[in-house]
Amino acid sequence: MKTIIKIIILFVCSSSLAQTNLLDTSTWTAGTGSAPGFLHNGADEENVREMGIGPHGTSVLLWKAVPSASSFNIGWTTEYINIDHTKTYRLTLWFKKTGSNDGSTWQSFLCKDDLDNNTALNLDGTVNGNPYPFYGDPPQLDQWYLIVSYIHGSDYNSLTSLGGIYNTSGTKQGINVKDYKFSNTATRILHKPYFHSSGNISERQYLYAPTIYEVNGQEPSIQDIVDSQSNNNQNPTTSTGNWTLSNQDVYYNAGNVGIGTATPDEKLAVNGNIHTKEVRVDLIGWSDFVFEKDYKLPTLKEVEKHIKEKGHLKDIPSVKEVEENGILLGDMNAKLLQKIEELTLYILQQQKEIEQLKKNLKNKG
Repeated sequence: MKTIIKIIILFVCSSSLAQTNLLDTSTWTAGTGSAPGFLHNGADEENVREMGIGPHGTSVLLWKAVPSASSFNIGWTTEYINIDHTKTYRLTLWFKKTGSNDGSTWQSFLCKDDLDNNTALNLDGTVNGNPYPFYGDPPQLDQWYLIVSYIHGSDYNSLTSLGGIYNTSGTKQGINVKDYKFSNTATRILHKPYFHSSGNISERQYLYAPTIYEVNGQEPSIQDIVDSQSNNNQNPTTSTGNWTLSNQDVYYNAGNVGIGTATPDEKLAVNGNIHTKEVRVDLIGWSDFVFEKDYKLPTLKEVEKHIKEKGHLKDIPSVKEVEENGILLGDMNAKLLQKIEELTLYILQQQKEIEQLKKNLKNKG
């Protein structure tokens, strides 16, 4: 007899989604000022994190710039992130502006070595102490756009920039985004996007889902980021195929997953053995109703009759049912506990009868 037991467990997928965004926005919460890992620039009240409609049409947590008449740069500066100067890194950031284009959006970074020297280079090899891949305005107000920029490895020898601005359909816009590269002593970078205010207090800038990925073939593609959705805790997500990565969580909502079977009929169907330390099954209700006063405990004669007629205990599936349908672990555990509790009641009844017999024998003696 071969039985496939179907259960729902946490499925860990080793795939192209293995790489993690180096910027952790799970620290963002609604409020003003800084967030862990993101030191605000400008006044607290000029940096507002609030729920709003993001680039994918869902409600997400946004970082909003609210300029005052005396504002200058509003945004964040992250903590430094260790890098390998021989590798290429890609920075992305969703942004939207409303009100006017009087102020400007900056996508910038800093690059240092262990002695705190500037180690960002222009593509021609000259040092740049204030590198900003993008400085300017979106193609249209009230629309989301994705800034994509690259910091290439120290051995990069091309003068061609690969970055750009993309709309929510993934179409590259005709706006220049400048690439940079590392010097061979670079060890760390930080991210610092700003809204450079003009003093127009009616303007607003919205930022969402900043990312830094090493470009190694495991990073989400630009189209993945354009197509990605946000999960419930507002972490930025990326997807490859049907799988979605949110920070270090991998999930799949589109259908069923099969391991060892091409026709999964549950969220996760495994045709084979599962090795795990623990399985947790969520249930509603348990079998302690057996101990309630109004529970009708079957007599042993009734139990014997059912076994003779059916070949199995009442409420327990037959061999044929198990072979055809398998078993549900939670439901089966509850039924087995019900039988254990019924056995306990039978034992207690028999113990009372034994004690009564002993007492009767003692009285006769």
